[in-house]
Amino acid sequence: MIRTRTRVWPLVLAALTVFATGRAAAPQGFPPAAVIVAEVLQQRIDDNIRLVGTVRPRRTSVVAGQTEGLVVKRLREDGQTVAAGAPIFRLVNDQLQAALAEARADVDLQTFNHEQSLQLYETDAISEQEVRDAAYQLARAKAKLQDLAAQDVDLLIRAPFSGHLVESFTEVGQWLNRGGPVARLIATDTVRVFVDVPEGHIGVLKVGDQALVFVDALGGQAVDGRIFSTPAEGYAESHSFPVVVEVPNPDGRLKSNMSAQVGFAAIQADSVTLVHKDALVNSPMGQMVYLAVDDKAVAQPVKVGQGHQGYIAVEGDLTPGSLVIVRGNERLQPGQAVRIVRQQQ
Repeated sequence: MIRTRTRVWPLVLAALTVFATGRAAAPQGFPPAAVIVAEVLQQRIDDNIRLVGTVRPRRTSVVAGQTEGLVVKRLREDGQTVAAGAPIFRLVNDQLQAALAEARADVDLQTFNHEQSLQLYETDAISEQEVRDAAYQLARAKAKLQDLAAQDVDLLIRAPFSGHLVESFTEVGQWLNRGGPVARLIATDTVRVFVDVPEGHIGVLKVGDQALVFVDALGGQAVDGRIFSTPAEGYAESHSFPVVVEVPNPDGRLKSNMSAQVGFAAIQADSVTLVHKDALVNSPMGQMVYLAVDDKAVAQPVKVGQGHQGYIAVEGDLTPGSLVIVRGNERLQPGQAVRIVRQQQ
């Protein structure tokens, strides 16, 4: 039994030696990964943005009555086009007519009294103060007559500008108080498209810049417009800003409340760093890219911005012209050896 054990021990030692030698000969670390790379770019973004907006009239007014009276005649119907100064409604006011007749008579009387006072003053029959009193009474009577005459003219309610009568707030037989709403009038010879622009684009839009307006209801044909206003304050909830685009509309094809799409050419004022969209890799710490540096994969965290034609604007420690890995980066480890097989253009 002792001899048998003596023979076995050399065999065990030899096997352990071979196993240990085999492990030592195994390759160390990860093998070089074949990757495709693309250059980091530095340039301004010239992008086209298309956003949904709503067509509004350039001018809109709730026409009010300047005097009170009974509505006796409608001269324009809702939906009709009216010219500036065209009559819309006619009112009557019997008390006003009576007061107007009295005011005319008063002016005649005060004119006579003033003329008489001048003649008497020439003969020293009255004092200068009495002449002044007569002149005052004449001026007062004329002012009252002028006011009542203006109210009489205002009994005919007219359109303040050319446009479309879209809604009436009174009707024949109703009594209209002074300042009461009569009708709503809009002007669409030029329209304004209101569109909410995200805060990421508002900084590159300027008043006077060209914009293209597309209205599906009219076949989607592009209509030229210009940015009329960019507000100083936006909406806190959506972080957007209501930009107004003005569009000539001489034929009236664009209607109020139509839905429209507005295209802007958003040109960044400053250049930005761009990487190919496939360079971005998600990690527990956020998004990053791998740089190919001296045949090694170097991880670089980035903050992602606006997309542009297959590229993404990023902020990070990246140098224009350096190479980011766009293929083969899914399972890379920081510091892993890489082998560039192609550079993407």
